[in-house]
Amino acid sequence: MCALLLNSGAESVLGVEDLELLAEAAQMCGRHEDAVAALERACLMRAAAGDIEAAASAAFWLFTEFLYAGETARAGGWLARLRDLNEELGAAGEPGWLLLAGAYRCIGEGRFENARALLSQAVVRGKQRGDVDLATFATMLTGRSLLKEGRIEEGLGRLDEAMLRIIGAETSPRVTSTLYCSGIGTCEEEALDLARAREWAVALERWMADLPSPPSGTLLNNCRVYRAVLMRRRGDVQQALLELEAASRDLAAGHGILVAGHACYELGETHRLLGNDDAAESAYRRAVSLGKGAQPGLALLRLRQGDVTTAESGIRRALTEAERPQDRCGLLPAAVTIQAAADDLDNARATASELGIIAHMMGSSTVRAEHDVAQGELALAGADPAAALPHLRHAASAWRDLGVPFEVARTSVLVARACRALSDEEGARLELETAREIFTRLGARIDLALATTLLAGTTDTQGLTPRELQVLQLVVAGSTNRRIATQLFLSERTVHRHLSNIFDKLGVSSRTEAAAYALQHQLVR
Repeated sequence: MCALLLNSGAESVLGVEDLELLAEAAQMCGRHEDAVAALERACLMRAAAGDIEAAASAAFWLFTEFLYAGETARAGGWLARLRDLNEELGAAGEPGWLLLAGAYRCIGEGRFENARALLSQAVVRGKQRGDVDLATFATMLTGRSLLKEGRIEEGLGRLDEAMLRIIGAETSPRVTSTLYCSGIGTCEEEALDLARAREWAVALERWMADLPSPPSGTLLNNCRVYRAVLMRRRGDVQQALLELEAASRDLAAGHGILVAGHACYELGETHRLLGNDDAAESAYRRAVSLGKGAQPGLALLRLRQGDVTTAESGIRRALTEAERPQDRCGLLPAAVTIQAAADDLDNARATASELGIIAHMMGSSTVRAEHDVAQGELALAGADPAAALPHLRHAASAWRDLGVPFEVARTSVLVARACRALSDEEGARLELETAREIFTRLGARIDLALATTLLAGTTDTQGLTPRELQVLQLVVAGSTNRRIATQLFLSERTVHRHLSNIFDKLGVSSRTEAAAYALQHQLVR
């Protein structure tokens, strides 16, 4: 449709309704300049005809288009222009779409009651005019404001109400794509409800599968990020990697700079799961350059590489900046893991206690599972495996119900450690075999190496990290530094650094000595 209207050569003589159709199609196709040109003309034409409500709709979409492109001055400028015009014409009240933009600002400033007052008016305007897009958008934002204020049940109710209209195909494609992304993000970031986010993401997948062509606009590329995260969680890691690489590239290169950092961070998380350390670090750095934080992913990467001090510093700094319970909850599980590894058990207990308080407050099965894992890790660190097992069993059951195999496998390794500490070797092997099968299927190479090492019966790793054990395994197999780098998706410089660490920890001075030591002490197979 977009190409048809643009190729007709008649853009300058299109009627206002066709211009609005062109603008929506251009936004969906990622043609920023074409969308802006059509929206500006439509806004002015609607205003000249005295239809301020319709003009406000065009101004709102100009606002979002410029906002995603990082052009905040132009975004605010169009809204200010329309407010002035609204006053000049003496219109009765502020147009619904301008009320929506005002609510956005109030939510960003933490003035949630003010936001809901504006949104309530917008819902009424939408119903009066038969504007389902406006009413649904305002309902969704009302839910988001309630969740941000900690009113979980009310907020989720509003989100569910909006979801019925979206799934029922009552909203336009542009609003549908926007609200799918908003719904998933709100469920994950505000409600901390992975099960609900998954429902939204599955519905998004179905909707995107019915689109006539692959998505390319900013809104749809952001939807691709959420869809890719769903893929990764359910085990389609390689497909998720391809989606995230494409989305992060398209968003950063186009006019989606506001959400490009999110795509890069999730790309880093996917590389970290796969064991591609250098690629993960590169993606995290890119995310930071685009205004998105790199924690807790970067701290967990440093922990796996054996740099506990840097990991602890990174997660501690991130926690000092996070104020809201929802923001802290994204960091606390990693903080417990890192603090336990640093043998800082007093702080780890305090961190786990805070996580438990948030789990109770939010009523989220996801956060309860994270808290159970944290309790299990603390019990293991405190040499109380019997106390660890009930927490870890509850967590593993929750992860299975949520359909996140990587967390199932990670928890199975912890259960195996508890079983082995209680001299239940058969139970430990069953858990490790389960974890090994999942890690193999996911392509999580470093976690697979650790599970394999534990299955071999090795309990003393001589202080080697899982990545160093993996490098050592390849040294034993006779691989050169270049081949190791290729197989593990590392740079040769990184491989050299790992080997230097291995030599120091094992007290050897050559690859041959390292291989002999590893075989003699059963560090690798």
